[in-house]
Amino acid sequence: MALKLNATREAYQEFYGQNVKQMPKLIADGRVPMNVSQLMQRRLDVRNSDKAVKGSYMNNYFDTGDAVVYHPDGRVKIVLDSQTLRDMTPESQRSSGALILTSEVYDTLQGEEFKKGKLGKTESPLSREDVKAHPVWKVLARDQGLLNDYADYIFAEGKERFKYDTAMGVYPDSAGNDVKMRAWVVGGLEDRSCANGRLYLDYGGGRFVGIAPEALSAPGKGASDIKSYTMADLQAFDSAVKGLEQQLDLNC
Repeated sequence: MALKLNATREAYQEFYGQNVKQMPKLIADGRVPMNVSQLMQRRLDVRNSDKAVKGSYMNNYFDTGDAVVYHPDGRVKIVLDSQTLRDMTPESQRSSGALILTSEVYDTLQGEEFKKGKLGKTESPLSREDVKAHPVWKVLARDQGLLNDYADYIFAEGKERFKYDTAMGVYPDSAGNDVKMRAWVVGGLEDRSCANGRLYLDYGGGRFVGIAPEALSAPGKGASDIKSYTMADLQAFDSAVKGLEQQLDLNC
């Protein structure tokens, strides 16, 4: 029986460099790429932590395992925890830093789809309330409570450190001649913690965070513990809240 001579490995590890080269290393190490929701929760978890740890999460951008796919006809699909991203290698077919897919593959991808022009407000920083109601952030956060808490935190920190009143803009890519996939990248606080969906997967400055399975298997920490909400779920939630507000008004 082999002796265990070391403590548990680091739960979170940075994989810096070209995404297409770093993802195979991350997977080979038995890790999964951090998604947007997990990054949001992690930033909240370390807000009162060691200064260096908090700074590493807050001051840097992170590539994530959540994908955005652009169809030539203008449709956009958000694929959470994308297996296609996890399977990419330096040999994967690419154009302008995006994975090139077929229309048939696009149709099989499970995710929230937005028709052309239906992504909500893009290309500029948002107000706090706009962030909480934004369709893209709702899907990426997977939970309205998490989105609310994260937005409150980012706006408070942004105001204190950089005097920002707006933040967390959404910056998608434009449609091209092919179906193309990119990873959602979340910016650091100085860059207003935006959601960027147009960066290159073969850019030398990519930064994935690989999560060890022992961290995912901890109570309350697994990816399965975060419900993947669809827009239908979130719209139903909004309707329920409005109905409750109306009922409260009638009772007052």
